[in-house]
Amino acid sequence: MNLATAPGPAARAPACGAGSGGAGPLRSGDLVLDEERWTVHRAGTPVDLSPTEFRLLACLLRHQGTVVSRAQLLHTVWGWDYTGQPQVVETYVSYLRRKLGRLGPPLIYTCRGAGYVLRGPETPLTETTLTETPLTETTLTEDLNTGPVRSAR
Repeated sequence: MNLATAPGPAARAPACGAGSGGAGPLRSGDLVLDEERWTVHRAGTPVDLSPTEFRLLACLLRHQGTVVSRAQLLHTVWGWDYTGQPQVVETYVSYLRRKLGRLGPPLIYTCRGAGYVLRGPETPLTETTLTETPLTETTLTEDLNTGPVRSAR
């Protein structure tokens, strides 16, 4: 993240209501997000993210392997008082996919009708992963059908 565009200290509260608590950076495969330094690296390469992209990625990393609904993302990343279009989530997820996808395999997947899930390349998607969510039928696909389509019923 560019220091000139980084938010002030008051806006640097950890995303998704959980503090880093000194536990260190959030990781998934070769993706590393450091909330204290306000940096993101993928495959050792710095990734320049806007403050909103950073909060969204932090939220997905905190809940990796779990489907996070669009409503949950709107409330935790944009706040309860956000009154704009809910499609902003899809827009920012596509920004993240584009920026992170240049440096490695996909990490963020869409669960149609349910939300998004971040999983590292070393974490295969299983039916167990999907059935741990409150869904009974989920179709998981990458944005723009760039990768495999997986379905669990």
